[in-house]
Amino acid sequence: MNKTRSADVAVVGSGIVGLACALELAQAGYSVVLVGPRTGEHAGQASRAAGAMLTVFSEVEAAHPPQRVAVEVAERVAARAGYDAWLDQLSATAGCPAPGLTPGVWVTASVPADRAELAAIAAAAAAGRLPGHLHAPEDVPGLHSESVFEALWLPGEAGIDAAELTTVATAAALAHPRITWHDTDTARIVDTETMLRLDLVDGEPVTAEHLVLAAGVQTTALARRSPSLRLDAPPVLAGRGVSVVLDAVPDPVTAPIRTPNRGFACGAHLVPRVDGRTYLGATNRLSTRPEPGRRATVDEIATLLHDGVGELNTGLRHAQVTDVRVGYRPYTIDHLPLVGRTANPKILLATATYRCGILLAPRVATLIRNELDHPGTLDAHPYSPRRTIVAPDLAQLIDARGGDLAELMCQPGGHLPGGAAGRIAAAIRAALAHGLNDPAVRRLVTSTPVEEVLPLVLDIAARSTR
Repeated sequence: MNKTRSADVAVVGSGIVGLACALELAQAGYSVVLVGPRTGEHAGQASRAAGAMLTVFSEVEAAHPPQRVAVEVAERVAARAGYDAWLDQLSATAGCPAPGLTPGVWVTASVPADRAELAAIAAAAAAGRLPGHLHAPEDVPGLHSESVFEALWLPGEAGIDAAELTTVATAAALAHPRITWHDTDTARIVDTETMLRLDLVDGEPVTAEHLVLAAGVQTTALARRSPSLRLDAPPVLAGRGVSVVLDAVPDPVTAPIRTPNRGFACGAHLVPRVDGRTYLGATNRLSTRPEPGRRATVDEIATLLHDGVGELNTGLRHAQVTDVRVGYRPYTIDHLPLVGRTANPKILLATATYRCGILLAPRVATLIRNELDHPGTLDAHPYSPRRTIVAPDLAQLIDARGGDLAELMCQPGGHLPGGAAGRIAAAIRAALAHGLNDPAVRRLVTSTPVEEVLPLVLDIAARSTR
């Protein structure tokens, strides 16, 4: 290591992606300074609020363009292929057992539209040579639902205890001789031309030749606090998710069970924990101003419980809530991660993994190491921060997804008179289109032109009529 700097590489962010990057680079021989909270509540951090499911295929939606499905599934398959070896490496470095994988994930169908979703997921799994199999509801351990009429078993997916995983990854980072961990946040980053300097909230500055930004939803704010940097990277958006951990669940699940994506979220899912408890997740709402310390609202918890009890296990009403978690998932306008060099060649991004951070963490770390070893490796990669992202046309987005707001408000299992759903969807589309005339709405959709913005647009439209 050059004695004029603290380390070869600084990694900002102590979530699972940051930990994976620090460990991968240290294993490759780089000296690493890791900057990010090690202790405390980790308020708002996506990793510690995650399920977690290794969702190789079950995040696919029937409406997703084939090119997007091909790119996302290829990277997830690669991540899953190396996951067991990565867990073994974590265990060896940490000196303690890593959490085991719970094989397979069940995806349920509760409403007629779910048939198309399961078909799209099954097609992706077959293309990935890890085919799924349809089963009757009674074949699914721990499923007690009056609405589910079939379930897709995906043996190529798995569940893992995210809390245990981050604990072991933390222990591995602390144990590695080439990693120095600063238990604080980064106040700003300064490019001195010869190296990068990180001014810390607590402690002396640290310096490095390269920087890996794995700061999740804080990435954009940190860049704003560092005016000397020129990254030219897409904005990192925030999806706020709320989950609960339950104890004493009647007939708990033995493998993760989930619904397809719906209501601009990942649907309801149950994941078994190492300690015998059960994770129930998760909501997803675009947050234009992430507040890490903001607790879950009654509405968020009520939505979560409604979906879990109504679709997956009616016995959940008798379970005990032992923990409520809030995390902000980082993502981009095109929903692909940001991995690789920015306009500043010293700075690399490793973030925006959205709902697949736990799965993609070791894969992202490998990509980052390859780029540092061989500059330019990721220039043409679909995850490159310098890729061209075309914002979707909002009028087309409203036409395609505006009707999903009717489902969001009604919730699966809700009943409407014949034809009412279509009429409500048409009215919602008209309200959204009219709302685009509102300056506040235009500012919102210009800054966050994604489908997840539609519930916020509807909220603004509703307030304007009061």
